[in-house]
Amino acid sequence: MKKFGLLGKTLSHSLSPFIHNKLFELSGIDAEYKLYETDNVQEFVKCNKLDGFNVTIPYKKDVFDLCSKIDKSANYLGVVNCVDSNLVGYNTDVYGYKKSVSEIQDNFDCKILLLGCGGVGSMIAKQYNSKNMYIAIRNITDDRIMQITNVYVGAKVVDINNIPNEKFDLICNSTPVGMYPDINLSPVSIDIVANATAVYDTIYNPYDTKLLQYAKQCGVKYKNGLDMLVYQAVKSHDYWYGGQFEDSDIDKIIDFAKEELFTKW
Repeated sequence: MKKFGLLGKTLSHSLSPFIHNKLFELSGIDAEYKLYETDNVQEFVKCNKLDGFNVTIPYKKDVFDLCSKIDKSANYLGVVNCVDSNLVGYNTDVYGYKKSVSEIQDNFDCKILLLGCGGVGSMIAKQYNSKNMYIAIRNITDDRIMQITNVYVGAKVVDINNIPNEKFDLICNSTPVGMYPDINLSPVSIDIVANATAVYDTIYNPYDTKLLQYAKQCGVKYKNGLDMLVYQAVKSHDYWYGGQFEDSDIDKIIDFAKEELFTKW
């Protein structure tokens, strides 16, 4: 039996084993996917001879530095979230995000308000024209503004509590605000949401975050990140063993993942 898994620090709420094991079933691959929590990334990578693994926060940069080779999908990002048996590092976040968000906003030259600019946020920011981007962060300082604008030239960096009253084609939340168990929190007010054409939340637990509830109230197109997680998994299987799946099968797994989410939480 082949062995795969997810490497991270706190993984108890992850849906990844459910999703990946469904994909193995579809492929007819004799394999299992498990969660691997560790405080010693270097030791894990050295000692665990897996056939492939995914990486989540806070270890995406650490594993990038431990890989034997970096694929072009990850090189420009500086982080990996997928590693094969030869320790080649890939990134499937971009594929997953673009497939998911395109259902509500497929123009990557649009005017976007990005909430947060951490690991996921920085990946998302690199997919857009920075001249059309507002990046809203907490604990804003001149040094932090300079750090961000040096990477995203032309982007406007604002305090998340003082966002300008402007229209946005897309608001994208990459912060953890609103994630289970803090389900009554939103990173921005309903007034900010009302100015958007579409709202995307990378959070999928809860399925309808407070931010997305605001979007619904305002009649704004909205979407969460559950299928992003599934699309990331699908791309990982492609990198690991050339796994390919029909769109109809992927749609079923997204539905199964939603049911599993509601069952567990």
